[in-house]
Amino acid sequence: MSAFISLKDITKVYPAGTRALDGVTLDIQKGEFVVLIGLSGSGKSTLLRCINGLVRPTSGEVIFDGNGVTTASGAQLRRIRRRIGMIFQQFNLVKRSSVFANVISGRLGYTPTWRTLAFTPTRDDVRLAFENLSRVGIIEKAYARADALSGGQQQRVGIARALMQQPDLMLADEPVASLDPATSHSVMKYLEEINKRDGITVVCSLHFLSLARRYATRVVALKGGQVAFDGRPRDIDETRFREIYGEDAVEVEIGPGRAIPDERDVADER
Repeated sequence: MSAFISLKDITKVYPAGTRALDGVTLDIQKGEFVVLIGLSGSGKSTLLRCINGLVRPTSGEVIFDGNGVTTASGAQLRRIRRRIGMIFQQFNLVKRSSVFANVISGRLGYTPTWRTLAFTPTRDDVRLAFENLSRVGIIEKAYARADALSGGQQQRVGIARALMQQPDLMLADEPVASLDPATSHSVMKYLEEINKRDGITVVCSLHFLSLARRYATRVVALKGGQVAFDGRPRDIDETRFREIYGEDAVEVEIGPGRAIPDERDVADER
């Protein structure tokens, strides 16, 4: 069976000389919930952005559902990205716009380039926007300004916006790093539902291993831009944990009601 996402020997060296990825090879099957873990600078964010073409690898190849992402450009790349939803750590909302306006913008990928400046949503677009707002539990906030919402509510707007693309793949870059533990679980449960109910493949980078254990079907750990572990969450024992995070690292359980610990325990990638 052909992989849904195939990364072949991906290396990314930034202009300053930083080697963010160093020969990463991965195959991800349709329907998986893959969580990327690793310390700051391990390459998680870069890997996600290579998948949807926001970052071009220095060498190697990314293939998404039979389409070459690294070789695509223009209209072809837009068609690929239209099928890939993206959720960001800092939400990436237009703060002064309404929640509805932010969500409906998720349909821009289906609008011809020459019409985007005068984008007028169709009746079906409006219906879908309200359906997705209802799905993430904030339909009553549709006409509130985005910056009037809490962090957890803003991230749910981000999820609703990504769902507007009706994607086959959902990428999430540290989607709960700015949230408290209880809200983190709430947001992760929406991603879990998207994966299980809709069959959408999810690739998500996370700050804490305890969240990966709870939600992932597969964990990929990066260390120094290379794959340090690839397998089932339950197979990461104390020895493997220290191999990934270092001998001085302390695993912290993140459950509802627990405070986020100091980032010196386990740092996320910025």
